[in-house]
Amino acid sequence: MKLLSFFFLAYLLLPVTVSSRAETQVETHFENTDHKLTVYYIKGKEAGKTMMIMGGIQGDEPGGYLAADLYADMVLERGNLIVVPRANFHSIKKNKRGINGDMNRKFAPKTPPQTDYDSRIVEILKNLMSRSDVLLNLHEGSGYYFPEHISDMKNPMRYGQCIIIDALTYHHPEREIVDLEGSARRVVEEMNRYIKNPEHKFHLNDHNTFSENSQHKEQRGSATFNALTLFGIPGYGIETSKDIKSIETKVKYETLA
Repeated sequence: MKLLSFFFLAYLLLPVTVSSRAETQVETHFENTDHKLTVYYIKGKEAGKTMMIMGGIQGDEPGGYLAADLYADMVLERGNLIVVPRANFHSIKKNKRGINGDMNRKFAPKTPPQTDYDSRIVEILKNLMSRSDVLLNLHEGSGYYFPEHISDMKNPMRYGQCIIIDALTYHHPEREIVDLEGSARRVVEEMNRYIKNPEHKFHLNDHNTFSENSQHKEQRGSATFNALTLFGIPGYGIETSKDIKSIETKVKYETLA
């Protein structure tokens, strides 16, 4: 009996092994500069699709980059994550939207290519998108997005508490039709089951970015628009409201999405 107990205890003390496929790799660009960029590659135990999560591309939106932090150290059952918690480290340090303009307007192809730090970072991010199946870009936006005009802070031109897409569907020349609306609506409906404050409920916000009638043509330079047009993957902007004062609440909503 003592021998049996010994072997049972020895079994319990054996190191827990994770599948040989599961691993996390960390890659750092521009180390020891104000533009440090850290990328986390997380492989699951089983093969599957890859989600890219990006935060901090605009430096005054802590809800986004603090939420992205939570995904940099995970063990996945299936699939892969590429996590970039602080895409614009320089702006985050200064707590400014952008030091050299808005980095989230610099993803459209440029001729000739630019060599400033923002452009070099954007090229790295675009390479990561090309290796992904979906992009989540975590943000904070002003006010509260509502499909109809309710007040100055609650109307179609506000960004808070919504999931932004650039089109309902998109047909990339080399891929099947991308259904952005279907996935986003399912996520919004599921999220809202857990959000008790009616003002904090999420909405789907279609920027209709391709249309000449779009009120958001500046988004043609954004990460989500170019993830869609260059690589044929769905890109979603997850926007919590800057008017929610609790950082913890904003991080909760980002992770819920």
